[in-house]
Amino acid sequence: MATTTDSKVVFLNKSEISNDDLFIRKSISSINSDSKVIIDETHVAIVLKDGIALETIKPGVYKLQDKNSPFSIEKQDPSRIEFFYISKTAKVKVLWGTPALFDIHDPITDNPAKMGANGEIELRVKNPRQFYLELVGVNKRFSLEDLKERLKGKILSYIEPCILEYVAVNEVPLDRIAEDKMAMSYEIRQSLDKALYREYGLEISSFLISNVNISDRYMDKSKAARTKQDVCPRCGHIIVAGSKFCNNCGARVE
Repeated sequence: MATTTDSKVVFLNKSEISNDDLFIRKSISSINSDSKVIIDETHVAIVLKDGIALETIKPGVYKLQDKNSPFSIEKQDPSRIEFFYISKTAKVKVLWGTPALFDIHDPITDNPAKMGANGEIELRVKNPRQFYLELVGVNKRFSLEDLKERLKGKILSYIEPCILEYVAVNEVPLDRIAEDKMAMSYEIRQSLDKALYREYGLEISSFLISNVNISDRYMDKSKAARTKQDVCPRCGHIIVAGSKFCNNCGARVE
């Protein structure tokens, strides 16, 4: 995010903002009859007065004192006027990961386990005005990193319940969850996309579960119970048929 001041023209083009910037705030200190705002085709702008959103304007060139423009600030104090540009194409990538292992049960054997997951999500602005009102507001210091941290909390609040529901509904054994990462990612995206648009005016362009973390001990117990094999009473690993000792920890299993 950047803040700049120009007494004559509020202008946005590729030399002032990169394609990676999701939003930028610009202010003016004074205006004259030639002052204008130029909005690139890849952006929209929200006119702000004392941090309050007045108008949302589409791409184009507008004179600030033109009464035929969607807005006119001729009688306003220019120092109280700002323009908040929001990109319609830029994407923000958020890396997420469950902060701790959570409880899960194998739907086939009902064996309990602990699981964690991590991945990434890419988002873009679908409803600029709602995005500004719900996430940015009057906080002039609100940065892209602030946005990522706030979104990460929202995203994580959906991850755990969505995974638990997917595993239960689709009866996915714990030792096969990793094989279902893509299908599970799709299901979570559908649910999370509706929530992020409804609350923040954002849409998901991609969502991915990169890794799932379940202890080998839990997965071996799940596989053994599902295939009716024996497991070591000490470490939980599957025992080779006919073995007197665990091939993993050496414990006697007879």
